[in-house]
Amino acid sequence: MPDFTPDISQDTSQEIVVSADQIRSLIVTLLVRKGMFEAEADIAADRMVEADLRGIHSHGSRCLKKYIDAMDAGDIDPRAMSITACETPAIAVIEASGGLGHVAATRGMELAIKKAREVGTGTVVIKKGQHFGAAAVYGLLAAQQGLIGFCTTSTGRATVAAYGSKEPGTANNAVCWAIPTGSGAPFVLDMAIAESSWGKIETAAMYGLSIPAGWALDESGNSTTDPTAAKTLLPMSGARGSGLGFVASALTSALIGRRTPIHKAPNPYGPGSDHFFQAIDPAHFGDPARFLKEVDATIADLRALAPAGGFDKVRIAGELEWDRSEQWSTAGIPLHRDHVASLTGLCQSLKCDLPAGWPTA
Repeated sequence: MPDFTPDISQDTSQEIVVSADQIRSLIVTLLVRKGMFEAEADIAADRMVEADLRGIHSHGSRCLKKYIDAMDAGDIDPRAMSITACETPAIAVIEASGGLGHVAATRGMELAIKKAREVGTGTVVIKKGQHFGAAAVYGLLAAQQGLIGFCTTSTGRATVAAYGSKEPGTANNAVCWAIPTGSGAPFVLDMAIAESSWGKIETAAMYGLSIPAGWALDESGNSTTDPTAAKTLLPMSGARGSGLGFVASALTSALIGRRTPIHKAPNPYGPGSDHFFQAIDPAHFGDPARFLKEVDATIADLRALAPAGGFDKVRIAGELEWDRSEQWSTAGIPLHRDHVASLTGLCQSLKCDLPAGWPTA
């Protein structure tokens, strides 16, 4: 058996290839039909398609049905107004009013980047946002402009066991760092604070796969390998993951006077989510060219190391996703057939036209 680097679940017999443009067009059409302004629907669609291109389907267009259901329930406001609650040259707090998370999150990182250009660092916290999809896409907004990007979130209810307990103590908050490079893939470390994201659990169920022991507990608090039985996730690396979850909620919800996940209602969208974005401009700390030179040299030396058993080569964080995005941008994105069926069903239920060439099966 050849060595390989562990990656996302794929099975071509269960997948349908759809172009990025088709997915983006469908998302915009549906969100506008639900009342969003087209300019804001464009922003949300960009972030979702970027997640799909990186292979993070669980945080891309596959979430669309959940968002639309939350709009129907009144938990997401398609026309919410984002208001700057307070601001200094280096920080800002934006009240997102329960709008679709991607819109305020994009503006938050863009404002952090602007502040970093001016004073070296910029920090923006989003108050009462909503699920913003994949954290990586916001870190990349900074890295692709030559800045260091960091973001984290405090999402809905607690679903990850506190270290030392079988009961949920924190949400599966995402944490992402993105470091620019001189060429090629930026370094993008995007991770949940549990052993897995809920999205990966859902993906395993879609593909008919089991999950590794040690990822999740069932309703009785016992370890399970059945993705459909998973009720509580276990924290990544025990106390470390549990601690990171606490820090993420402290930087977001607690910092702006909002409730942390353990104090939130069971509905993941009702209480909303809070987000933290930070950008750092290397030009304010030294010579940015020397910074990139050292980063690139470090990456080159890491890649030159001998791979361990089970790996074809040494890669940096985010490299697989970057390569996949480059390939799928032209070849199309393979989506699970149930994912495609869900998007098709949404169009039909909202009486929207499917994009030209959209697959019928």
